[in-house]
Amino acid sequence: MNEGPSDPPQPSGPEPASKPPGSRFEDLSDFEVPVDAVATGARTPTLITAAVVLFAGALFAVLYLVLLLPFASSDRGSSVSGVLVGFLLVYGVLQAVAGLLVLLLRQSGRWLGIVLAFVGIGLGIARASSTPASGLVTILLNGFVIYALASSGPAFRRG
Repeated sequence: MNEGPSDPPQPSGPEPASKPPGSRFEDLSDFEVPVDAVATGARTPTLITAAVVLFAGALFAVLYLVLLLPFASSDRGSSVSGVLVGFLLVYGVLQAVAGLLVLLLRQSGRWLGIVLAFVGIGLGIARASSTPASGLVTILLNGFVIYALASSGPAFRRG
């Protein structure tokens, strides 16, 4: 008899057609790939935080109108402060509406929030010349809102 090493058993037939030839380490048939990173119609913590940031922006706009604007110097003229009051009032109301629509997972709230965040970044850049820390915080918070709303698109789709 032959006392050498025995040959490994050979497979009885060809491999099934569903498995491509290759190493067992290359077999990815058991690998699960998530279809959506965000579940459709689900409020994630990121979206809730973005809505809170929008509500906070609305609150700060109103606080600025109530607390700081009456004490601002009057050398600019009444027409500039009237335009500023109107702008802050509209901006604050739109931020509150966008925050509510984001919480309700409405697509219009997503786009309104992104547009308002870009306006907020512009305001942060304008503010950075006089108060750099406050301007930077404004830019970063609005950048987060853009990130949160842009990356959570599937959550706004109705499933």
